[in-house]
Amino acid sequence: MNSDSVLVIYYNRRYNPLIIRSLKSEFKEVITLYIDEGQVRDIEDIELECMVAGADKFIYKDYRMQFAENFLSKAIKANAIYQNGYYLSAALSRPAIAEAAVEVANELNIDYIAHQFRGNDQARMDMNIEILNKIPISSLRDFKYDENIVNNYATQYGIPQEFGCNNPYSTSENIWGLSIECGPLEEPETLVPEDVKEKLFERALLATEPISLSLGFENGIPLLLDGEKKSLNEIIEILNEIGKNLSIGIFDIVEDGIVGLKTRAIYQSPAAHILITAHRDLELYCSNRNENWFKEIIDKKWAELVYSGLWYDPLFTHLNQFIDSMNQHVNGEVKLELGYKYINVCSRSSKSSIYDHNLAIYNCGHLYSQSDAEGFAKIFNIHTNQSVKSRVRKIL
Repeated sequence: MNSDSVLVIYYNRRYNPLIIRSLKSEFKEVITLYIDEGQVRDIEDIELECMVAGADKFIYKDYRMQFAENFLSKAIKANAIYQNGYYLSAALSRPAIAEAAVEVANELNIDYIAHQFRGNDQARMDMNIEILNKIPISSLRDFKYDENIVNNYATQYGIPQEFGCNNPYSTSENIWGLSIECGPLEEPETLVPEDVKEKLFERALLATEPISLSLGFENGIPLLLDGEKKSLNEIIEILNEIGKNLSIGIFDIVEDGIVGLKTRAIYQSPAAHILITAHRDLELYCSNRNENWFKEIIDKKWAELVYSGLWYDPLFTHLNQFIDSMNQHVNGEVKLELGYKYINVCSRSSKSSIYDHNLAIYNCGHLYSQSDAEGFAKIFNIHTNQSVKSRVRKIL
């Protein structure tokens, strides 16, 4: 085991210099790793920040394509949304970050991986790093999330704190979405503060005309945007740009955390909202009733497992196999209208659809008679009818 070196996953500009400095007292070599999942940052500034803080080496890893193809594609097929408002942008990124970090750690023969996550993300990172046979170090535990301890440590070692307590929010961003938590948002009855609104709505164009576009799916994965073939990463980037300008995909929810405690967050996930709306519509069109009913159960459990950090759980593997099998038939095109804060599905078409105009319920008199319908209704209603009568008798 190599106990001389540690790989530090860069995440939070507020805490990163502190973590590097504290780990320097425990390891001979501290290497920082920046994993790009589509967040907007100045890489040169981040590298300089890490080196000034005492890092021995800085590594940049572009993981946008892998994140989209290996993680987000599964989320689209699973219509992944947690508790009606969270498209799992952070929860999906944590196993991807762990996977990317372990790849680098294996290349460098490093056993220890430190991260700067806390709360639900701390649990997700610890679990995924350990499953991938590395030793996780949750660096922020030493600071107990106490701002006074953080500030005193920064002062002691001369580390500049450009944000400090003036930035009360905890934010997480990648190509799949933005989340904002903490600070005034910890009070569920508090209205969204103006500074958060500005960040979410600063690009909203209230007078913008609705935008029409089409998405082409193959095996449940979007491959075409307005008839042009593009990578999933490209499609997500374009839809994010369109959706942000229209304030699409913004949710304010109070959710159940991993350990069951409630937490409030503001989420902005334009591309996720657009793609999953389109995929769900096409999937319903291409699948039969029993498949669709059961898929809702599978999708809900899929989202719960991802939220809980259980990306490598055997049940998750089984769910993906079912989802992949069902999505073999999700092929076709969905046309959408996008406007300020809304998405309308205008039409869908598919050669895989089981819809038949000749079998539509109001156009199939030549297939069965009214007496057939009467018999079906009686048989279909037997269990409900008997249950009601039995319970009424017991009450009387």
